[in-house]
Amino acid sequence: MTSLASNLPDRTNDCPLGARWCGWTLYAIVNGRHMPADERAAIQRARRRASTWTAIRRQPVNWSVGDGDASRLPGYADTLSHPRHRHCWLEVGRRAVHIDWVTREGGSPGFSYSMVRVYVDRTLRDEQVHGGSALGFTAWGTTAVAPVRRGLAVGLAPGRFLDPQPPLVWWMTTAGRDGQAREEGGR
Repeated sequence: MTSLASNLPDRTNDCPLGARWCGWTLYAIVNGRHMPADERAAIQRARRRASTWTAIRRQPVNWSVGDGDASRLPGYADTLSHPRHRHCWLEVGRRAVHIDWVTREGGSPGFSYSMVRVYVDRTLRDEQVHGGSALGFTAWGTTAVAPVRRGLAVGLAPGRFLDPQPPLVWWMTTAGRDGQAREEGGR
């Protein structure tokens, strides 16, 4: 079975998310106030056009620590918020795929969330969030899906909030006429 993607080396300084996520609250994320209106509209259009995607194969990835992670903030590791940022880079043909996974806790009121963002060629293609608030507010994210070529997408779920491990990355495809999942070039 041929590989669909190559893992690329850590390029932390080239991360499209950076550390800006550290100031985002769950409420702002769910209401889309953390991203520009045109980016939010593009994601909403993509979700409406999305086909039914089926996971076909796991993609091993090399996660690395990203900006805003507690391990990179002096004196921050022992605070209540425990921000975590992991990311990875893949290359699919000539397409660059960047995946961010972040988790954060906060107060006033208390909240926690896990978020995944998938970029293709430096353009945000999908974002999903799973989290909750002390006020009873909950966000239940589904699988983030980012098409990389016709019939093939990368997908991952945000996971449970405060999950200590990054989520699994999957290759996904649309179903054939008979409802069976097909790999690109499959029978």
